[in-house]
Amino acid sequence: MLDRRNIIKARELAVTTLKEVIYNDSFSNEVIALNIKRIDKIDHNFYRQLVYGVLENLYYLDHIIEKLSSIKLKKIDKNIINILRIGIYELKFLNNENYASINEAVKLAKKFNFKSKNFVNAILRNFDRDVEQLSKVNIENVDERYSIQYSVNIEIIKYIKKYYPNYLEIIESFNKVPSFSIRVNTMLISKMDLRRKLELLGFTIRESKISKDSLIVENAFNMTELDEFKNGLFTIQDQASILVSEVLNPSENSKVLDLCAAPGSKSTHLLQIMNDTGMIYSNDISKNKLNKIKENFERLKLKNYKIINFDATEYIEDFEGKFDYILVDAPCSGIGVIKRKPEIKLKKSLDEINALSKIQRNILSNAYKYLKKGGIIVYSTCTIGNIENVDIINKFLNENNDMKIVKINDKDYIQLLPDTDNDGFFICKMVKN
Repeated sequence: MLDRRNIIKARELAVTTLKEVIYNDSFSNEVIALNIKRIDKIDHNFYRQLVYGVLENLYYLDHIIEKLSSIKLKKIDKNIINILRIGIYELKFLNNENYASINEAVKLAKKFNFKSKNFVNAILRNFDRDVEQLSKVNIENVDERYSIQYSVNIEIIKYIKKYYPNYLEIIESFNKVPSFSIRVNTMLISKMDLRRKLELLGFTIRESKISKDSLIVENAFNMTELDEFKNGLFTIQDQASILVSEVLNPSENSKVLDLCAAPGSKSTHLLQIMNDTGMIYSNDISKNKLNKIKENFERLKLKNYKIINFDATEYIEDFEGKFDYILVDAPCSGIGVIKRKPEIKLKKSLDEINALSKIQRNILSNAYKYLKKGGIIVYSTCTIGNIENVDIINKFLNENNDMKIVKINDKDYIQLLPDTDNDGFFICKMVKN
């Protein structure tokens, strides 16, 4: 049973967070990270649950509200519609006391738009009277039904369907709770020793099946507050993301370029693999993200790095033929990490995917010019589908005959698909002959 006295602020903050994400195109994880400090720790999970729960089910919740409201959704005050979304989400998906959830939604309505209190009360009470019937999605067209049922932009559904026979399984995975993985800083501690430390602290740990330097934490909570985190023994990073640097696998004393580095997780891992020898150049287009990259290097106690700031689509003459290894972790649509950023499945379109592919080709073309003969490039994205992945590689190889695929486990590339445990990732390794 939730303590109603302790969650008022969490509910109010969830309303404003949803407004920022849904209507101002902000990223949910970034807004939550900024706002979560404003509420008691005891309410953090409830706040996250409300925000992610609504975003994961947005189309579905709106479909229900449309059945109940005589006012079109576009005409409803943005805060009030978010209060309704939270209320419907609670009544449908959470085991809270229904009367209390409705009453608190009405209280929030009074605070944000007093005259809407009766409207909110009526909608939620009508839904509560007939949850089962009103929850049904009676749409004949299969793709349209899935779009509502799983709250996914229909363009994304058709795009995934084009390439993957198990597209419904992929779409269903978008609403699963993502796994929580950490990367061991093997410069400071062995994986076994870190595992023992965390298990003694009460965490349930299992091995990753994807990357050797990662551990999966089953019951993760307040990980960044642990001394082990503050002292640089580990960093929080998805296991598929960790695999990217392991595939590039730079040798000691190499000169490495990470073209799109923020927040620095892969850069720090690459330097860790080199045992803090050689030099890694960590670049990002956003000046605002450079401090975060530096913080990660410093916390992990790594020294041989330079942080640089330029647009990776623009050619840098001084870098011509200078690097042994280059990572192009390209900006992408992020379909593979929808579990962590559910707003992606609501907003991404095929036009955006095609526009991103042009940026990706440009960055990879520049990376080719910066690479020494005999040097290695890894191209990676946290997305699925051919436009941002296989098509990019095929075009690149056709334009540069001296670049050859380096097989990974006897395959030309790795394409991890989103499922209950993993994010979607694409990784391809190439050498300059």
